[in-house]
This record gives sequence, C-alpha cells and structure tokens, in this order.
Amino acid sequence: MKIKWKHTMVMFILSASLVIPSAAFHVAADEKYTYSSSVTSYSLTDEIKVEVKSVLNESTPEGTRIGAVVRLFNNGDRLTGVPEYEVRVKTQDGLEYILRPSLANAKNIQPKETVELSYMNVVERYDVFALTELSFYDVDEFVYPKQEKRIISLPVSAIEWKGEKAVLTDPAALKKWEDSFKIPVLSDTLEFKPVSLNEQNTSDGAVTIATMLAVNTGDKKTAIPDFRLNGKSENKVYEAKRLEKDPIFLEPGEKNYLHYAIPIRNRADLKSLYVLTPEDFVAEDKTHTTYAIGRLSITPPATNSARYDMNQLLPYELNKPIKIDPLTKLIRPDIEVSMTDLRMYESAGGGFKAAVAKFKLLNRSENPLQVPQFQTALTSLSGNKYVGTRQSTQVDTLIPNISYVIYYSFIIPNAEASEQLAMEITDGKSVEPYHLPLAAFKTKIIEETDDMSSAFYPFQATLNDWTRGVNYSMGGGSLPYAYKMNLDFTIKLQDEIVVDQSFSKMRVEFADEKNRIMASKVFSFTGENKLVSGTQTVEFSLDRLETTVYIRIYEMIDTPFGEARRLIQTLKR
Repeated sequence: MKIKWKHTMVMFILSASLVIPSAAFHVAADEKYTYSSSVTSYSLTDEIKVEVKSVLNESTPEGTRIGAVVRLFNNGDRLTGVPEYEVRVKTQDGLEYILRPSLANAKNIQPKETVELSYMNVVERYDVFALTELSFYDVDEFVYPKQEKRIISLPVSAIEWKGEKAVLTDPAALKKWEDSFKIPVLSDTLEFKPVSLNEQNTSDGAVTIATMLAVNTGDKKTAIPDFRLNGKSENKVYEAKRLEKDPIFLEPGEKNYLHYAIPIRNRADLKSLYVLTPEDFVAEDKTHTTYAIGRLSITPPATNSARYDMNQLLPYELNKPIKIDPLTKLIRPDIEVSMTDLRMYESAGGGFKAAVAKFKLLNRSENPLQVPQFQTALTSLSGNKYVGTRQSTQVDTLIPNISYVIYYSFIIPNAEASEQLAMEITDGKSVEPYHLPLAAFKTKIIEETDDMSSAFYPFQATLNDWTRGVNYSMGGGSLPYAYKMNLDFTIKLQDEIVVDQSFSKMRVEFADEKNRIMASKVFSFTGENKLVSGTQTVEFSLDRLETTVYIRIYEMIDTPFGEARRLIQTLKR
C-alpha cells in the first residue's frame, strides 16, 4: 500500500507541473533559438557509434511534441542488433521524459551500415522549456525494483528545434543569397546555391518560384535527398512545394536544379528562406507523424524592384545567339535561339497594343530535332509583366542546318510606354503549370522606318512601283468607276529559313484623301497563293472618281484578342 501511495503522489506531482495555462503556447512562436548544424558521433557500444540528427521541441494544441532522430553506425564486422535501450530527454529544469520508439525503427544493423531511429512523445505541457540532454538507459523491468543504468547522455541544446516559427541565430546556419552551402545531416558531398526568385500567377494564385542549384562535389553518384523550403514574411510561414517529383541522381561533378513554389503573393514580403529536413514517426497504431527540422536560413536579395532586376541584365543584340541555361532539357544544346525582331503593333479594332517578337531557331546538329516549346514574357521597367502567346504552328521538327522563324505576341495596354524591357525565355513544360527561367536579357522596341526590306522578316518585301487605272461605265450601275491597281513586288526569302503557314501576312489598303478605305487585300507569304515577285493586281469598283489615292502597307499578325497590325509604309498617287 505504501508503494502504491508513493507512485500515486509522483504521478500527481508530475501532472500538476504539466498543467500550465494554454496562453503560454503562443509565447514560443517568435522566440529565437540557437541552432547548430554540426554533427558529433559518440560510442554507444564497442561496435556502435551514435549521433543525434534531429531534436524537436514543438508546442501544439495537444501539448508539447518532443521528437528525436538518432543515427547508429555499426563499426563492427558482423550483423548487430539495435540495443533495446530506453531513450529519454532531459529539460533545463531537470525533468526527464521517456520517448517512444517508432514502429518503423530497424532491429538490426549490417556491418558498416548506418540506420536512423526515430522517437517521440507528446506531453501535456504548454509552457516554454528547453531540452538539454538525450540519454540512453539500459532498463531491466524483470527485477523488483526495476534496475536502470544510464549508458550515455548526449548534449542537444544546440540542435533543438522549436517548430516552423522558430528563428535560427547560429552564424553558421545563416546564409546570404550568394552563399553556397551543404546540409551535413543529409550529405557531405552535395553543395547547394540559391539561383533565382521568380514571381508567377497561376490558377491557384500568385507564387514565387525559388530555384536552387545542386552540385555533386564527390566522386560517387549521389541522389539528391528530400528537403523542404519554407518562406517567411514578417509574421507568417509559407510552406513551399518541391516541383520535381521524380528522384534526381547526380554523377560526380554534375549539376541540376531544384525548384520550389512558395505561395506568397508578393516577393517583396519574403524576408527569409528556411531549409528544413523532413522526419517521420510511426506510432503503434501505424499512424504517421511528420515534421521538419530547420537547418539553414537564407536571406533573399536586398531589393526586389523591377528596376534592380533589369539593371542586372545584359543588353541584347538582335540576331545573336541567346545564352540559354545549359542545364535545361527543353532546348537542346544543338539548337541555337536568337531574337530577330521586336516591334509594336496596334489592334485592328483599337483597345490594345501588341508587342511582337520573332525568334529564329537553328538546328546545328546532323539530325532532325523537336521544335522546343519554350515560353516568353516581357517585363516593363515599372514591373508589369506580359506573357507571350506563341504563334499557332504545325511544324514539329527542325531540319538540320535550316532555321525556323516563329513569333510571340504580348498584349499590352495602350498606356504602357516603357522604352526599356526585359525579355524572359521560360520552360513551361517541365513542371506545369509553372514556368522555369531559361534566359533573360534587356531589350527595347525597334524604331519604325520607311525601309520595307526587313519589315516582314525573314522575307525581304519591296514595292518597286504601283500604278492605277480607272474605267467609267455608262451602263447606269450604282458603281460606275472600276479601279485597277497594279503592284510590282520583289519578294525574297533569306537563305535556309522556313516559316509556318500561320506566319504574319501583308495587308494593302487603298484610301482616299478623306481617309476612307476604298479597298484592301491580304497577301500571305506561304501556301499555294503566296505573294511572289512580280505584279499583283487589285480590282474594285466605286461610285465616285478619286484623283488622289493613298496606299498603306501593314504587317498583320493573329493574337488571342484578334488581329494586330503594324504600318510599314504609306504612299500617295
């Protein structure tokens, strides 16, 4: 009876010490904690080394979740069983809590093998406390009173993680945007470096795509392990989604990208990026508890203004090969991409402008290659971004050593007057619906001239001369004047360049002195009735005789909002 009374009193005292007002749960949210990424090994037995990978001390509505993950390394030459030690954590106020082992924990360790063991418990405690030690005990419950022997105690205060709102303060864990880093608990040979932050709008809302470059600095093929990325604003945490779903393996010296979508509306609100490693605990009822441990904090670039970003870009020279990211799989290294034209068009019915960029794709290989389905975007100096619409095409294959020209149209408000623009080429296929940056450069709209020779690139179209003839009919019809316009063109296609049938067209308009359109005709540069060198005749009838006629020549393109046109030349006769 005495023994039972002592046991009851101990339980009562412990229960009372854990009943703390729930308001204390919110206090821990923004406290700062020292965290170290270093890992130290200790001898657990003669053959087994132990190191603490992760320690969690996280407040939840159910209480405080305490978790630990340890690694055991079998340094011996034979199969060894995992010691059935009891794992406990000790708090700074001297209390000890027993952690339950995960159902998924290994039972044996092969020679020279490392296994990870997970432990967890949720205690009904809502105040703020710190963990100082993780201990292994050999407990014999088959004797009375039970005997226990402490095998080893490991310090954990430097690696304790307080949950997603915790703040890393260890200088070794704080990285600048331009820093490279390793995650020692994952790999000593994989090096990572932040590359870019790119805002995008999707059907699910605005996101920021964070790109990380991974490099295998070792001498063996290595898989990129799973790790998480969280974005932090002043008072909110945004869990990022890794866009690559398939495992990525890197050969020695090989590089590859990792992309994370952060659901933050404004990139300027992003104050830090946290690198976290995932952990998993399996309870006796086979339910999984997953959590993540913060390892590093990365500070984004100091400014996020469009002007700053554009100033980092190099100006582009037309017709020069664009430097495409060599790691992309969308555009083969054998395909040379260059921008040949960027001009402003007006909608035929008014209401918008359209910037049109023409790109030349040249297959430098000896084999046919697929036409790369890259996407484009124009950004003005004020930060407005306009996504390009690719020309509707039917050509799927690039013939060796022959160029293929396509255009992209960008619908722009009439009020947009930015002279300086940034052109982005993106990959919209690899991780749909997101766009991954492949290249970016500074550019501007080409100023218009009366020179018609390059207006319809890749066609050189020249109007050599035009004449008109008018016949009057006495037949009493409503349109007695018959006009006959003869247009003498020279049409040349630049060598070894092809275009699709949906390419831009030429529109010729005839107008009188009051700017009334008398007639018009659209000429195509492709197809059976394409425009060729020689005389083209346009005939029409009117109810009046016009002594002065204007001819206006336009380039016409199709956009999602209808036709857009660009005035090339105006002549009078």
